[in-house]
Amino acid sequence: MTDQTDAEKPEESFKIPDPRVEELKVSVADSMSLADAALEYRGFESRSKLPLTRPWWDWLQSYVLKLLLFGFVVWINIWWTRNVLKMVWQSGSQGNYFHLDNNVLITLVSTSIASFLGLVAIVAKSLFPDSSK
Repeated sequence: MTDQTDAEKPEESFKIPDPRVEELKVSVADSMSLADAALEYRGFESRSKLPLTRPWWDWLQSYVLKLLLFGFVVWINIWWTRNVLKMVWQSGSQGNYFHLDNNVLITLVSTSIASFLGLVAIVAKSLFPDSSK
């Protein structure tokens, strides 16, 4: 109250201690192992095959399908380059009626090389990102 002096104010009846917070030390490997164990436990608890085989499908998608897609892109590029070389060869042959102008041949070869290198680089970079970042 306002009419009480400092000497008349009641003291605290008990002191509340500050809470102690202990630092929790768990390594990344331990936490990942616990997360995997929890997923496995939930898979067994659900009595379904899908949650137990999910990590296998994730691995298949992460590695095998990426390699297949990259191989397909490289194969398509090799096929395209072979056809471009065939057109250049036929254009330069004497007995053939297939002729392209020199400017068209230069443009065809240079854009084919650029698209080959660019497509392989872009697909490789997006499928296999740099793991150091």
